[in-house]
Amino acid sequence: MRAHRLGIAGGLLAASLLAPAASAAPPPVTTITIDVTFGGPEFFTATGDLVCDSGTAVSGPTIVAGGGRRGGGVLTFHVVKTLTCADGSGTFKLLVDAAASRTSPGTVGGFAAGHGTEDYIGLHGGGHLAGTARPDGTGVTDVYTGRLRIVG
Repeated sequence: MRAHRLGIAGGLLAASLLAPAASAAPPPVTTITIDVTFGGPEFFTATGDLVCDSGTAVSGPTIVAGGGRRGGGVLTFHVVKTLTCADGSGTFKLLVDAAASRTSPGTVGGFAAGHGTEDYIGLHGGGHLAGTARPDGTGVTDVYTGRLRIVG
């Protein structure tokens, strides 16, 4: 019985030493703002220390679903954006899932980051996004806010 209790105590001690500290701070918040001109270029700026300050973005094929029979429902968008840093530090991708309703302005959704090159190899994380359409209908400004980290 005593050996059993010692084994449990030893296992708990080892687990507490090997487990990450509960007080470890989460990764800092990163904000990426992408200015999209429909049919034109996309530019981004970023705040936070993990990714570059600015660059260009390219949207891959966009999958749009929903809208209802008469176009009055919710539309969902699924797209991969490739961001290339202006300072030459590399590229990374954002997998975006967003929704828009014809009865309310803007878009909302989430994103995941990954597939980085150069300084962004091992980039992971994600968060939420909010998009605001330009009043003239020529584009949208998407703001991605989340916690990113480099693993590995």
